Amino acid sequence: MRQVVMAVFGLATTWAVPPAPAAEETPAEAVSALWKAMSNEAGGRADAATLLRLFHEDAVIFGGRYKDGVPSVRRTDIKDFIPPHERIQDKGFHECEIARSLKVYDRFAVAWSVVESRADASAPAPDFVGVNSVQLYRLGSQWKILSLYYHVEKPGEPIAPEGGRSGRCID
Repeated sequence: MRQVVMAVFGLATTWAVPPAPAAEETPAEAVSALWKAMSNEAGGRADAATLLRLFHEDAVIFGGRYKDGVPSVRRTDIKDFIPPHERIQDKGFHECEIARSLKVYDRFAVAWSVVESRADASAPAPDFVGVNSVQLYRLGSQWKILSLYYHVEKPGEPIAPEGGRSGRCID
């Protein structure tokens, strides 16, 4: 009887459902996962489940851009940021991080990230470029995004690629 129980237990552990993917254990992994999760093909959607996992429940997103030459900034709570990313998108949206600098102290990290955005991932030139500041906090073993500030490139004032090359994603 003992052999039967051991054999059944052995089969059960072999057929067990694999564990969920590990959470991002470094700030670099979290930032890379952010840009991958934001991207989608035409007729697809962003990876909202990953975005929810990456952002702290109280996270905020600030976006800066120029409209008709006038600067503007908008603040969005994470609860309002996720729903639009859950919808099917008519056009593709591909984030290509071309440069990143990262500073870490204890449970705090900040990333400066230059990202090109394209509707068509194979397009030679980006539709627009942005610089991003991502603040992260290590909660247990996972790095969570506390805040994201993105600023879309100002016409006539290109963002320095910080050693990156256009179209060459770092991840």
